[in-house]
Amino acid sequence: MTALPCAVPHLRCRVPARPGATIRRGRLIESLDVAVAEPGTVTLLTAPAGSGKTTLLVDWLTGAPAATDTAVAWVSVDETDNSLATLRSCVVSALMQSGSSRVADAVAELPAPGEPGYDDFSALLFAALDGVDVPVVLVLDDAHLLHDPDVLVALGNFLHWPPRGLRTVVAGRYEPPLALQKLRLDGRVRDIGSVDIAFTRAEADTMFADAGILLSSNAFDAVIERTQGWAAGLRMAAMTLADSPDPGSTVDRFTGSQHSVADYLVSEVLEGLTPAVRRFLVETSVPAWFTVDLAEQLTGSLEVRQTLNMLLARNFLIEETPGPTPTYRYHPLMREYLRAEMYRWGVEQVRNLETVASQWFTASKQPLQALEHSMHSGDGPAVVATLTTSGLDLVLEGHSDVILRALDHGPGAVAESAYGRLLGAAAHLTVGDTAPAMSTLAALRGQATDGRVDDRSELLHRTLEVQAAMQTGNIRAALDKLEMLDIGRADDPGLDAFTLATAGIARMYLGRTSEARKLLSDATANARAGRLHRTALMCMTAAAAVELLGGHLDDALRGSRAAVDHARRHGIADTEIADAALSLAAVVAHLRMDAVTHSTTLWATIGLATEPAVAEYGRRAASALGTRTDAHGVPKVGREWIEYERPVIPGLEALLVPIVQQKYFAAGELLWATELVGVTSRRLGRTGEVSLLAADVHRRAGRLDAAESELAAVVDGSRRCVSPVTLIRALLAASSIALTRRNPTKSFQLATRALALAEPERILRPFAEAGQNVRDVLTRNHGRFGRLEPFADAARTAIPHRHPDVKPRSSTTLTPRELELLRELPSWRTAEQIASDHFVSVNTIKTHLRGIYRKLEVRSRRDAIAAAHELGLL
Repeated sequence: MTALPCAVPHLRCRVPARPGATIRRGRLIESLDVAVAEPGTVTLLTAPAGSGKTTLLVDWLTGAPAATDTAVAWVSVDETDNSLATLRSCVVSALMQSGSSRVADAVAELPAPGEPGYDDFSALLFAALDGVDVPVVLVLDDAHLLHDPDVLVALGNFLHWPPRGLRTVVAGRYEPPLALQKLRLDGRVRDIGSVDIAFTRAEADTMFADAGILLSSNAFDAVIERTQGWAAGLRMAAMTLADSPDPGSTVDRFTGSQHSVADYLVSEVLEGLTPAVRRFLVETSVPAWFTVDLAEQLTGSLEVRQTLNMLLARNFLIEETPGPTPTYRYHPLMREYLRAEMYRWGVEQVRNLETVASQWFTASKQPLQALEHSMHSGDGPAVVATLTTSGLDLVLEGHSDVILRALDHGPGAVAESAYGRLLGAAAHLTVGDTAPAMSTLAALRGQATDGRVDDRSELLHRTLEVQAAMQTGNIRAALDKLEMLDIGRADDPGLDAFTLATAGIARMYLGRTSEARKLLSDATANARAGRLHRTALMCMTAAAAVELLGGHLDDALRGSRAAVDHARRHGIADTEIADAALSLAAVVAHLRMDAVTHSTTLWATIGLATEPAVAEYGRRAASALGTRTDAHGVPKVGREWIEYERPVIPGLEALLVPIVQQKYFAAGELLWATELVGVTSRRLGRTGEVSLLAADVHRRAGRLDAAESELAAVVDGSRRCVSPVTLIRALLAASSIALTRRNPTKSFQLATRALALAEPERILRPFAEAGQNVRDVLTRNHGRFGRLEPFADAARTAIPHRHPDVKPRSSTTLTPRELELLRELPSWRTAEQIASDHFVSVNTIKTHLRGIYRKLEVRSRRDAIAAAHELGLL
């Protein structure tokens, strides 16, 4: 045991030197500040080898300005120094070198071994330090090496009854046996463990940046996943990548079996373990995680619990996940090293261990792990059995890649069987590979049969055909074929959930939402019965979407929250499906004009989902609800909504397409806004949504008669609206036109109908979009709306307030001729074309344009359009 000198002048202490730059981790420095703030406390800093605990202590000691008058005594423990005399002499030596003359003077007269009074050394040390008015921090580094009983007893007594003003930091790879339970109960022990010391993503990114290492997002994620924030692992990764001309391509080669990593693990982590424990580590590294029971099966040992407890106590690179049946997993780099060692035992031994794991996971109803290990062991019958009983469940739970790998590399009989090919088609459809799935389905349908049909395979086949149709078209015909079978009665929770969910979502595409609601409810029940959490989440999200599209916002919000809670309970909250469930609440907030707290990247994340239906929802919602604008605040929009060619969900289309059209208007894309009318008509038929879109085009062009005619069929109910929100929008548009035409009675009646429809679900967005005329209607008729009055007040508040006689950009109003020309600007026709239509000269048009630009205080047509929208002139 030694006290190592290394001056830190502003602290007046001695700490060991560490070569190389360190990363100042503020959160941990702060943790140490808090832990050591109170006299008489013990800070226990324990972490595996290579976790940077000593570096962290040095960072703290050299970077804490508040401790400038603190004396720091640093003792580094050696394995050979387990004696009471050595402990005492090293503590005294460290106190002498602490940088405080008062501390040094106080301990200078303490007796050495063999001198008179040495038997009372502990009491004398206590009295010496207790009489010093200088704060003292005593650091015992590598304290895990202490094992002598006399040393441990003396140190334990010293920690239980410390001198006044002393704080002790005990640092090591694991906690020495110091009997600190009483101190913990008294709240005098502050624990800082390996989780606290692990590098965060931001800290690792800083470390790599300092080393000049630039990695792609995927490569960086791979490094973080492999190192788990372990300081030594990150440093070895940095050294490996820094020497590579192409760091990104080198990441895959940075594993636990790499020479430098393996050497470190052997010399620093595995050193001191017995051959029996090392064999235990290799044998239990076969699965990604294991239980005590599986470890007993793999090792044949009856002392598994004792071995695991010893490893945990020593802070070995192993993690325990608590629960009714605790599970254990090794650090990724450690497992890679151990598996490399296993393969040195020979193929036969590896296969035996893989078979044991496969059989255990099969018996434990863990099909994913069972399939992986049966593939590794080359056990064809086991692969067939798992695919037959659980293949579809694995596809539904997001493991299509494993299924495709099993079919590609497993026994040929599996891939060539009808059911195996159907599983492959299901996996391809789930990840959006429609072409190979449809080819397989067509080939199987075209094959002759002997009249005997496997009901289970036929049900799966027809369900997959509906899935394919939802991406390509002709959904009704595929669904009719599926409904010829008795769906939901296969006595197989996975197949029944898949069939019912597919039929329910297909009905959403056909606009049959009430039928979809019941089917999705049954699908959710089957998925839960089969413990298919991801499938249940999909069904719950789709069911909540049905409520949203039906205008039942409260029910949609409850469904969204239930789905998100389900995802959190089952550890799938970071999936795109969970994001889709969360986004439904965002749509409700949009319609209600509530504050939205969700990330702006939510839609983009959903748009990257592997499931086609989820991804398309994210991309189309982002197109409508996204907030991209240019430097002038004009929406950035494209033709993706118009050019979309796949089947659409009518309710979603109806809800969002008016928002898209408004974006086109705001961006000055009048032709696109007009084209959208025909596109929507082809998708939805001649519905109220089409009339609303056409009416808005007419209104923008000043054709109020045509606009009113379009809206009349919607308002009187002779033209059906797919979305309840459309009728609210149509009523408000008609109310605005009526006010313009000086028919206040009709305008009031239409606005009242809109309020009555919107109030039960508190739908405010259509009012905010309706403009100044509707605000005027609500203002002039204040007090006449009866029970709807509070909601009318909220609706009026939601509409941006603009006085018609006050122009923020000019005190001069536009002339009727200028207003007429202003309405032409979004068409982006040339001045010559506009002049020809109005039978005036080009110079006249240019004169009016200059007047418009001057009064609106703009310099371009695009800016004029944006300003006109802001002022309610367009």
